[in-house]
Amino acid sequence: MKIFRKEQKLGGWKYFYFCGVKVWSTYRQPSIPDFSYDVMKFKGLQRANNIENIILGSSHGRDGFVPRVGDYNLSNSSQDLYRACKLYEYTIKHKNKHIKNVILFWSVFHPGLQLERTKNFQMCVPYKALYGIDYACEFPTDDAPAINKINQLMQTIECPDDFYGQSMYNINHNAATPILVDKHVKNTTRNNNQIQYLEQIVQNARKNKHNVYIVLPPYRSDYLAHLPKDTEIFSELYLFLEQNPDIVLINLQNDTDFLDSDFESADHCNVDGGLKLTAKIKSALKKC
Repeated sequence: MKIFRKEQKLGGWKYFYFCGVKVWSTYRQPSIPDFSYDVMKFKGLQRANNIENIILGSSHGRDGFVPRVGDYNLSNSSQDLYRACKLYEYTIKHKNKHIKNVILFWSVFHPGLQLERTKNFQMCVPYKALYGIDYACEFPTDDAPAINKINQLMQTIECPDDFYGQSMYNINHNAATPILVDKHVKNTTRNNNQIQYLEQIVQNARKNKHNVYIVLPPYRSDYLAHLPKDTEIFSELYLFLEQNPDIVLINLQNDTDFLDSDFESADHCNVDGGLKLTAKIKSALKKC
């Protein structure tokens, strides 16, 4: 046992221990992220008409699908399946008239990812403040400062007419690839029962006569080289697909048409890769 150690918790708390006994704690309000993109994405959705394709999922979908007229990309950084499910429910309620397809990007970490329990926990706040999506579990700090910031941005952010939720491609992804893969794979083993939200998405889609497509996106060669076998990291998903044969899997993870030059980072497409990936997805939609 270390004689002296420091422990940092989500929400700004730090605890200091001496011989296993807590001797001191400090608290500092976490810095508020820039929610400008989140606000613009929300405003764009409010204005959007004739949406046929809704895109959901994490930043792999945000960077990997370049939307055009008839699409709306609601994917965003660290979006878990709970948030994807609730966003889909929101679009059904407000934009259901023309929707035909639900395109869900499935990332390696989705089986166990619960956003409130990650270092990116403040990314939960825009979903609550803008879409009315409650937290899935206890929020680790006071959300009032972040909500106030979002309310201020709602008064100042303008959304371009040709914005359909597309990525800004300006986010840094600097983690070393082995560390990144290990972090993502770790989430697949967390017992957070996130598959239930995929089940809810599918149930709502059937009720509303929408098609559901699940996309396994491509990754850069060094990321793929560190990934475990598909049967391990996608075991829950593959079992679900066996039990639900009407759900279409678009598996592009090992598509050799994607070159390392198509990626901004080990696991995120750049705009060229995103355009290529979008074309492949839309081609698959036409064949189904």
